[in-house]
Amino acid sequence: MDLIYVISGWLFLIAGLAISIGLHELGHLWPAKKFGVKVTKYMIGFGPTLFSRKRGETEYGIKAIPLGGYIQMVGMVPPSRALRKKKNAWQKFTSFAQPTAEVELAAEDEERSFYLLRPWQKLIVMFGGPFANLLIAIVLALVLFCGFGGYERSNKVQNVVACIPTSENPQCDAVGDPSPAAIAGLKAGDKITSFNGKLVQTWLEIEPLLAGSVGKPASIEILRSNQTLTLAVTPVILNLGEIHKPYLGVRLESIRVQQNPIQAVGQLGALLSGTAQLILQLPNQAFSAFTEITPGSPRNMEGAISIVGLGQFSGELASNQSISFEDKVLAELAMLMSLNVALFVFNMVPLVPLDGGHIAGALYEWVKRGIWKLRGKKWKHPVDTGQMMPIAYFVAVLLLALTVVLVVRDIVNPLQY
Repeated sequence: MDLIYVISGWLFLIAGLAISIGLHELGHLWPAKKFGVKVTKYMIGFGPTLFSRKRGETEYGIKAIPLGGYIQMVGMVPPSRALRKKKNAWQKFTSFAQPTAEVELAAEDEERSFYLLRPWQKLIVMFGGPFANLLIAIVLALVLFCGFGGYERSNKVQNVVACIPTSENPQCDAVGDPSPAAIAGLKAGDKITSFNGKLVQTWLEIEPLLAGSVGKPASIEILRSNQTLTLAVTPVILNLGEIHKPYLGVRLESIRVQQNPIQAVGQLGALLSGTAQLILQLPNQAFSAFTEITPGSPRNMEGAISIVGLGQFSGELASNQSISFEDKVLAELAMLMSLNVALFVFNMVPLVPLDGGHIAGALYEWVKRGIWKLRGKKWKHPVDTGQMMPIAYFVAVLLLALTVVLVVRDIVNPLQY
């Protein structure tokens, strides 16, 4: 029975990823066709084609490896005859990237080439894909946080941590210094109603009060078995790796709290910021993943994860009998929201072959056109995006290498949830 749940978790992830990729590519396809660009292919996935059907001038299909997708637009890279004849050393070196008119660009298609679009049109076409992922994430955030609510730590103690965790003893499975909560006499089931005389209802209200009481005795009022008690507690600073924060030593019960749209978008903004920081640290993440390949070695819970790791999480979540069906669905949708945030942020990196690289090229052309206009010159030649192709190949190799490292790491040393 567990196997069925695991498979269902994987299928949910693959289906959600395929839909997200499909809508991403649709975000490119629709404006491209509206602007008159000829699109010959719309594909979800890479590798061998599993299914395809031609409608009009476009072939629509699904490929075997659901790790991306693409649309094929005529004239994505301008042909060599459309460019200046004078070339510098770099242009000569990258000239292999320009397609010949005879092979890639038929005469009847030349007026429908992507490279002939105005810069603002190129921006809309290339931003359409990441925008689709951002829109999916916004819709899911509103459904999750406004419709069902997000889980927050309440003011009710679930259990008390016996000691103060350290790098040498993070799980408190050895003797250590007693936690402030243990010293104060807090117990599971206690409900914290006030801290230093201030009424509190959630941990979000308690946490900032701890900061002003570190190292100083504070009064904490609790409700235990319908009786109100007042205890004395002295918060400390927790120093655990990169974590440095006020610490009480309690694990709290979670409650679901519905949020308004502004709060939901704020949650999404925090996720966007965190994802951007993670992507900026990809070189370090790659090195960290490489050191974690050894079976049984410690894993960074906040590190980058492959599609295999996400599938493992999805499968384990689906097979967890202690979680309600509703919570499982909401957790899967939250994972899909995070995945779309990652697709948006990652594709905005200004490097080809990512969408952000083409967006940067369109912005460069827009600026260059403006400079020419100010000088009273007429714009004649398109920006030679073929000059970026060696960078594209280099980036593609790095992304492939990173993917292989993450997949191997997640197979031989899976994350323990």
